[in-house]
Amino acid sequence: MNDIIYFDSAATTLPLETAKNAAINAINEYGNPSSLHTAGIRAKRLIDEARKTVAASLFCKPEEIIFTGGGSESNNQAIFGLAKLRARRSKRIITTDSEHPSVSNPIKALESEGWEVVYIPTKNGSLDQAVLENALKDGAAFVSIMLANNETGAEYDIAAVRRLIDKSQSGALFHCDAVQGYLKTDKRIIAKNCDLASISAHKIGGIKGVGALYCKSGIKLPAFIHGGGQERNLRSGTENTAGIAAFAAACAEFPKYSEHISALHAKAISVFSQYGDIIKLNLPEKHISTVLSLSVKGARSEVMLNALDLQGVCVSAGSACSARKGPSGALTAYGLTKEEIDGTLRISFGWHNTEQEIEILAERLVQIIKRLTR
Repeated sequence: MNDIIYFDSAATTLPLETAKNAAINAINEYGNPSSLHTAGIRAKRLIDEARKTVAASLFCKPEEIIFTGGGSESNNQAIFGLAKLRARRSKRIITTDSEHPSVSNPIKALESEGWEVVYIPTKNGSLDQAVLENALKDGAAFVSIMLANNETGAEYDIAAVRRLIDKSQSGALFHCDAVQGYLKTDKRIIAKNCDLASISAHKIGGIKGVGALYCKSGIKLPAFIHGGGQERNLRSGTENTAGIAAFAAACAEFPKYSEHISALHAKAISVFSQYGDIIKLNLPEKHISTVLSLSVKGARSEVMLNALDLQGVCVSAGSACSARKGPSGALTAYGLTKEEIDGTLRISFGWHNTEQEIEILAERLVQIIKRLTR
């Protein structure tokens, strides 16, 4: 990583050294955790300890943690599992207009099968609670609302969602895609307010290919992957021992960098605010400190991204504007115009970034913008 400046941690983070070391140590415990001999027992012990660590990070019980192959799998398991579990009660889903595709696409699949879906507006990164309250009057099988948006950094008030569900007496269960907000907000709010929640290791300094689904005790989801009965018979398959061990290590260390990352976010706002004539900050009132969205008038995101990449700086486009995908749904829901979306970049911060790197990013980006818009 020494040859590049990496500002795309919302996509994936640089693994923490403790996570990498945990993975290496776990690889050496090569036994199958389901085997009853010594090698298998050692591997299972690693998973058991990791489950306790992840559970502690959510303030929930270890048995409420189901290890998965990542955030998208956790979201699919939750959405399709809840649909099967609740279909006889209701075939109505409440969600937002700015969910991650791993939530919105499964819900669209259910919609094509006859489910009614209500989309709650999130303009300016704020959940429209009045619309949600009204929607709950007609009941729902479940509600699925993310904790933090991966494109804008907007943090949605899931405690308010819980209160409105309880007030409605609809009996709707509440799933939260907490992948982007996990360990970047108040750690106690997820299990306290949600019935199910999805999290992922590689967003917090772990490694790719492992995540978890928090499933509150008493909720009996159907099996998502059938086989040997691992993970409470919900997600069969030999466990990713190395990935799970690294996940636990990241859970323990990543929170130590929260103040550092918040300072980086504040620094970036201060630096980019100096260029208000050419750069617009898309800053929700309530937001996580790992994501900053900005729009440039008269310059396309892909061109800026590629120009920065050639100079050794990695950022993300705020949208994948192509004939196949079209403008970003999250940025459209936020209220940006098509022109603003076409010129949006996402800067996302990691534990390894420095304030000097932010200054370099700003200097190089401004030079690129001026060259493109002169």
